[in-house]
Amino acid sequence: MRGQGAFDPQQLTDQLGAFSLESDQVPTALPSYTDFYRLDFADVQPQLRHHIGWVPSGDFTIAAQLFAVPEPRGTAFMCHGYYDHVGLFGHLIEFLLRAGLNVLTFDFPGHGLSSGPRATIESFDHYVAVLVDLQHYLESQLGDHAAAAFPQPWHVLGQSMGGAIAMEYLLQYGHERFSEVVLFAPLIRPASWGINRWVYEIARRTITQRKRTVTENAENPEFIDLMKRDPLAPDVLPVQWVTAMVNWMKAFEQRGKLPFPLHIAQGDQDKTIDWRHNIAFFSSHTDVDLLRIPGARHHLVNESAHIRAQLFQWMSEFITPAH
Repeated sequence: MRGQGAFDPQQLTDQLGAFSLESDQVPTALPSYTDFYRLDFADVQPQLRHHIGWVPSGDFTIAAQLFAVPEPRGTAFMCHGYYDHVGLFGHLIEFLLRAGLNVLTFDFPGHGLSSGPRATIESFDHYVAVLVDLQHYLESQLGDHAAAAFPQPWHVLGQSMGGAIAMEYLLQYGHERFSEVVLFAPLIRPASWGINRWVYEIARRTITQRKRTVTENAENPEFIDLMKRDPLAPDVLPVQWVTAMVNWMKAFEQRGKLPFPLHIAQGDQDKTIDWRHNIAFFSSHTDVDLLRIPGARHHLVNESAHIRAQLFQWMSEFITPAH
């Protein structure tokens, strides 16, 4: 069972320094974090190196992490979803490491270990800026060693909101260096938007936030239990974040063709996003390799073992480097 040990987020954030690949110093609170979220992959790769630290991005300090295998055959850049953080993606990280990839990931502002008001942002552009600033920071820190730390081919993966941010980054800053774009239940419109947009119009005039409603978005009792006990889980839904999402959604839906193909995995029991509308949009705007998983809900990488097996088998067809 995940999360059996104690984990104090404040203790870990107090101990983190600037992100670096040179330092071998491990925060004393890091093992409690990796144990709670099952991010210790020593059984996957005994020589795995795990780096964690701060990267500046505007007014935020971003908790970035690199899981590095001894002889990487590519790099995966992973973007989590709304309310999520790196700690919830152990199954996906393990799959990528077994595929021989280094994994670079981070917590968005207001999420996980990163700074910022919880679960909100003025504009999705601030999320996109994190990807830009992370790239610039690593290039400035590593210089000529960047290619060895983050070898080609590059793959970008995004869950829900993370998929939206990944696409926006590629549209604004170029997609040429990325071999595959892999999205899990990507966000455009949220579920029941025809009704909820009127709820939003009323809410934005009367309140600033409401209590978060925790939904069971995976057929996995262990994951649902972790969500309920997760010390990094936000407990509010700020209206400001919804406004930022609406502004991004309206602009994105006015775009023309997307200049890159997509791999999309989608469950047909997803109650978080309007997946039928979203898939129709993607299919009319670019080439889509679609994996539709019967019975799956929103958080696909934390679904039941049977559903995860379907997901990772599909991914192995295009993301595992050739031997």
